[in-house]
Amino acid sequence: MRRFWILITLICFTLTSPQVLFGASEKDQMGEYQKHSETKLTEFKQKVEELKNKAAELKEDTKKEFNEQMKELEKKQEAANKKLKELKSTAAKTWEKVKTEMDKAIDELDKQYERMIARFKKTYTTGGVRR
Repeated sequence: MRRFWILITLICFTLTSPQVLFGASEKDQMGEYQKHSETKLTEFKQKVEELKNKAAELKEDTKKEFNEQMKELEKKQEAANKKLKELKSTAAKTWEKVKTEMDKAIDELDKQYERMIARFKKTYTTGGVRR
């Protein structure tokens, strides 16, 4: 009878060990992804500030369009920051869903930024800058 309980205990331990290890690994992945997302959003914040500083050189008509695009960029940046907060408070079960949403938010932010850079460079090289 004693051998039976030892065998049952060993079987239970063997079956639960991979789950414990996987859970730790998943937490590590979540932590690394959160750090990566925070870094990316910090970089975007710096890029946006640089872009705002360069916008001071634009003519008034171009500056109006720039400001509209900047508002859109800031909305996307705010949405990405909200997703980061959600990501930090999410449970392991819903982590993949929130991670996908975070990836999408960062991607949209990146696309909007690239559109602004392309437009800003085009304006800068075609004479949209005050002299």
